[in-house]
Amino acid sequence: MQLLLLLALVFLIASVIAAKKSTFSKKAKGGLFIVLALLLALAWWYEAQSRQNSEENRLMISAFKQGKSLYCDGREISSDTFVFVNGTLSFIANNNNQNDRGVVIDIATCTLEKVKVNP
Repeated sequence: MQLLLLLALVFLIASVIAAKKSTFSKKAKGGLFIVLALLLALAWWYEAQSRQNSEENRLMISAFKQGKSLYCDGREISSDTFVFVNGTLSFIANNNNQNDRGVVIDIATCTLEKVKVNP
């Protein structure tokens, strides 16, 4: 993703240089600059969100592999009853867990701590 941000910055600079040499009006040049700046800001925001999400997933995977429980959609997930599938970032029931056979739980629905429900 850092490569995409670099490419967007290079594209922004090249567009500004091209706009200076072209016959665009000042209003069109300003609009072009604003659109490109917004695209760059959007790319930066997406990268920040992606980095945060990856860090949260890494922490949950590490906790799961250390034998701690995760809480996903009202279920307690542990290495005793589920296995982690790295390719899909999900948990599936292992052979010891007959009750949850066929259940696939996405890591995006999990938290490290049990969420308390207020009545």
